[in-house]
Amino acid sequence: MATPPAASISSHLRAPPPWPPPKSTSQRARVRCGVLAPSGQALEAAAPPRDAEKSPNWPPSSDVNLQIQRLCRSGDLAEALRLLGSDGVDDRSYGAVLQLCSEMRSLEGGKRAHFLVRASGLGVDGMDSVLGQKLVLMYLKCGDLGSARRVFDEMPQVSDVRVWTALMSGYAKAGDLREGVLLFRKMHCCGVRPDAYTISCVLKCIAGLGSIADGEVVHGYLEKLGFGSQCAVGNALMALYSRCGCNEDALRVFEGMPQRDAISWNSVISGCFSNGWHGRAVEHLSEMWFEGLEIDSVTMLSVLPACAELGYELVGRVIHGYSVKTGLLWELESLERGVDENLGSKLVFMYVKCGELGYARKVFDAMSSKSSIHVWNLLMGGYAKVGEFQESLFLFEKMHDSGIAPDEHTVSCLVKCVTSLYSARDGLVVHGYLLKLGFGAQCAVCNAMISFYAKSNMTEDALLVFDGMPHRDVISWNSIISGCTFNGLHSKAIELFVRMWLQGQELDSATLLSVLPACAQLRHWFLGIVVHGYSVKTGLIGETSLANVLLDMYSNCSDWRSTNKIFRNMDQKNVVSWTAIITSYTRAGLFDKVAGLLQEMALEGIRPDTFAITSALHAFAGNESLKEGKSVHAYAIRNGMEKVLPVVNALMEMYAKCGNMEEARLIFDGVMSKDVISWNTLIGGYSRNNLANEAFSLFTEMLLQFRPNAVTMSCILPAAASLSSLERGREMHTYALRRGYLEDDFVANALMDMYVKCGALLLARRLFDRLSSKNLISWTIMVAGYGMHGRGRDAIALFEQMRTSGIMPDAASFSAILYACSHSGLRDEGWRFFDAMCHEHRIEPRLKHYTCMVDLLTNTGNLREAYEFIESMPIEPDSSIWVSLLNGCRIHRDIKLAEEVAERVFELEPENTGYYVLLANIYAEAERWEAVRKLRNKIGGRGLREKSGCSWIEARGRVQVFIAGNRNHPQGERIAEFLDEVARRMQEEGHDPKKRYALMGADDAVNGESLCGHSSKLAVAFGVLNLSEGRPIRVTKNSRVCTHCHEAAKFISKMCSREIILRDSNRFHHFEQGRCSCRGYW
Repeated sequence: MATPPAASISSHLRAPPPWPPPKSTSQRARVRCGVLAPSGQALEAAAPPRDAEKSPNWPPSSDVNLQIQRLCRSGDLAEALRLLGSDGVDDRSYGAVLQLCSEMRSLEGGKRAHFLVRASGLGVDGMDSVLGQKLVLMYLKCGDLGSARRVFDEMPQVSDVRVWTALMSGYAKAGDLREGVLLFRKMHCCGVRPDAYTISCVLKCIAGLGSIADGEVVHGYLEKLGFGSQCAVGNALMALYSRCGCNEDALRVFEGMPQRDAISWNSVISGCFSNGWHGRAVEHLSEMWFEGLEIDSVTMLSVLPACAELGYELVGRVIHGYSVKTGLLWELESLERGVDENLGSKLVFMYVKCGELGYARKVFDAMSSKSSIHVWNLLMGGYAKVGEFQESLFLFEKMHDSGIAPDEHTVSCLVKCVTSLYSARDGLVVHGYLLKLGFGAQCAVCNAMISFYAKSNMTEDALLVFDGMPHRDVISWNSIISGCTFNGLHSKAIELFVRMWLQGQELDSATLLSVLPACAQLRHWFLGIVVHGYSVKTGLIGETSLANVLLDMYSNCSDWRSTNKIFRNMDQKNVVSWTAIITSYTRAGLFDKVAGLLQEMALEGIRPDTFAITSALHAFAGNESLKEGKSVHAYAIRNGMEKVLPVVNALMEMYAKCGNMEEARLIFDGVMSKDVISWNTLIGGYSRNNLANEAFSLFTEMLLQFRPNAVTMSCILPAAASLSSLERGREMHTYALRRGYLEDDFVANALMDMYVKCGALLLARRLFDRLSSKNLISWTIMVAGYGMHGRGRDAIALFEQMRTSGIMPDAASFSAILYACSHSGLRDEGWRFFDAMCHEHRIEPRLKHYTCMVDLLTNTGNLREAYEFIESMPIEPDSSIWVSLLNGCRIHRDIKLAEEVAERVFELEPENTGYYVLLANIYAEAERWEAVRKLRNKIGGRGLREKSGCSWIEARGRVQVFIAGNRNHPQGERIAEFLDEVARRMQEEGHDPKKRYALMGADDAVNGESLCGHSSKLAVAFGVLNLSEGRPIRVTKNSRVCTHCHEAAKFISKMCSREIILRDSNRFHHFEQGRCSCRGYW
């Protein structure tokens, strides 16, 4: 309907100006009215036409009110507003129009009506309470809280509690909770008594603010007013206490309510869930069910997440079935639209948490709307959690096709899937896609990309992402530190950790778990202690996983005491803890304690897993404890672990180190799928047990199935060294050179050791000088090599050079230098190094060190000093030490001391024939034949058998073995003729070594002269006859060379002008021009 202009309204019918009235009807007044009614035609639309008094159609005042009432009942707001500007309109008509504006949520109409109320003069002396109330309610329902408050403030006195309550409710809905609480205080000061709804409203505001103190005050006030028993008030109180975390108070309110409705039950269930009382939430649902109350969708929305957190899949299915039966699960408009989105999302969450992805997917597919990214993330995350990464990526593609934009959680899940599939290309594509969508700078996305690049061994890209992040959280730091540690960049990981700490970033257990392995690998013991102290200070040490990593760190740093202390103080130990302490004891050489740890582990009811079994077997291998190793083998068989490859390899290592190669080979042959470790273990076992031929045979077999690696080279080279097979050693050197294995420290050291033991000391030194990085083992091998070849001064010079270069010697290094001094007769130098080891380097001497010192003293003729040295040893001497002294007695013809020492030797090893042979030789040299006869009779009664010595030489690619007393060689006649000529020439020149007498042959453990059948002379003769001139004759003997063979080799070297290199069980002898490098120290 057209609205006439304001100029056409007569003066007596025109509504008065807004209150307070302006002094003139200028344009300024019209502008002000325009503010109240934003529409440009507000005034014109509300005013009647100027010629209204002349119009015959304009109704009288009594009819106007009736028409307005009728128009309001019919909902014709525009016509009602037009008539509202007529004369004679009463309060009821204004109220009816305001009520209609409220119902129709017409803010523009309400503002026009408000203007007309003011224009009628009703608001000059203050807004009437009835119209003011309606205006306030109208503005609140139309969402104009500011206008409602202005009208409220204009009212001279508001005694109706409903107005106060409505305004407070408006503030609560608008989120201005503090203003709602202040309004309640103002109402209380004005003396207006609140009702139950007012109390409920203010409690809602207080709950939103989280002000438990104000809530308790209001609680006391409402109890005083007698509202405590009302259901609505109780519901509001429960919501308040639940929101503030006081769930026990909320439960007390709930239990004290005389009447409860569905809202009460929903409130208490929701409160229990929000405060983590998931079990109580499910219990209250059960009580609600048995009381016969109707369960609505609100109840289910609270209970289903509780079932998810508890893993109550059965309860969740019951609720699912109830929702289907009652129709709550479906959209109200039509079943064809599918499952309600909110309830469906909760069901998907419950099924995903309970691991039932099939049911979750069915609910998801039946949902009417999938516009929420949350439900997509739930299902994608569920698939990723169980390892179905391809399905998760397929779901992401479907979401992308549906036009739903991903969020940070979607991206994080997406990158996790790509990372787990180890598809670098897909990861790069995803990274570009995320950058295109604008997620590249978000923290969660960057964290996921750092994790992806780290797992894909693209650490530089991970560092680029990390450095480009505008903001980093603790997960960012943990991801990059963990990634550097995972990819072996331990120094970088520690550097990042220090940066993180200095920047004040909070450290959590994941941070410590990431940096401690780096400390362990680099043996940063001090930093590890600092991190340990931080974990104690913050209480993180109580986490079992962190304690386990600390155990490993201290174990790697050889601090087994700290490892043991942490282990004993742990409240909860799992199988990882026990494995870590077993590994620590094994690394520390405390092999004898491992068996006790296994017993403790069994008493605490923890079953060893494959890692614990493997660690224990390594310990028993180190201690050569065959009995304990067999018991662990039996346990592995009983528990079905005997076919697990790491256990199989550890079993082979244990049997090999215990000398039982037959059992090791049986295990090896019983494994269907062997890896390179299996082959290396058995090859190394053969080499260790001096079964060099078996080692080379297995190595040849391995070449047909596996490609040898650097470890294989370090295992087979000792076999060549034990045979003194220089030709085979050079073949291995060539193979390692072609494969690029010389960069490996173990291979380089094994090659040096091979050349040393094959007598090629010059080649060993050349290889040593070419090493780019020399470790302690490299120096020790070279020092021991000089000592083995009788070059003690060179060994000392190299040892001092090692210390000058900053490498600190260990027990093995001192053993090598003492050995060198012993075989060169350097008595004073030997004592100096022994004192430095004890006092300067704080190394406790072991049996091998004492043996070297006894050898040194006996070789230099200090027999009595050697005897006193043995008596003063803090540890019990073994037979080898006494035999060293006994051999010195033979060299220096001290019969009395020899008899005394022999008694000690026979007590320790009464069944060893070599010791009796050595004493018999001492008697024979002194021509005490009666003593020789008595000793012969004594041993003959024991039934001991002779162990023949042997020697071998390599010529034309074949190894020729000569056994003591056996002359059945194809070239036996030639060799005999040559040796007869040597004997004749020696006799002519006055070289007639005194004949030595012996009872029987000695094995390689004996340091005396036993009956060897002169096998070394046979081998030397073969070399002279078959090797070209100018080529050194290299002979190896399995026992110490006798004096006769030693003198014969010296004479042959001069007679034939040949270099002879003889290696016996004790050292090398270089014969050249009638001289030997040992100079008598052998």
